[in-house]
Amino acid sequence: MTQLKLVDNRLGLILVYIAVRIPFSTVMLRGFFENVPDALEEAAMIDGCSRFGALFRVLLPVMKPGIVAAFIFNFVNCWNELFLSVTLMNSDANKTIPTALNGFISSFNIDWGSMSAAAVLTIVPTMVLFAFASRHIVQGLTSGAVEG
Repeated sequence: MTQLKLVDNRLGLILVYIAVRIPFSTVMLRGFFENVPDALEEAAMIDGCSRFGALFRVLLPVMKPGIVAAFIFNFVNCWNELFLSVTLMNSDANKTIPTALNGFISSFNIDWGSMSAAAVLTIVPTMVLFAFASRHIVQGLTSGAVEG
């Protein structure tokens, strides 16, 4: 990372997050995608869709709950991740929120009031995301777990 000049760089942290989260997403979405019947794509192609047309018009709307659930899990894990951001980010301008919250802890004191207030503010984006996507999360998790 140092040789590529990606230390203390947001692009470097984004690339590491992507590399870490892809295996989890693959495993999570695999079970969900296996339950989508091949007959949907075949029926769309019989009705005149190309392979890409069948993908975007028929399959993606069916797969949307699983994709949204995987996105939410990955967002929350990256939002709350501390170790990689502490390791790769040095300057105050590039610190992530968990790293900034960690700054309220010193060797001899913890500023509980400020840290609690900041923690409540950092929870808000995740709560809003869950509020808008809760239906897709439940549907995506239950669809991928059923063997059929």
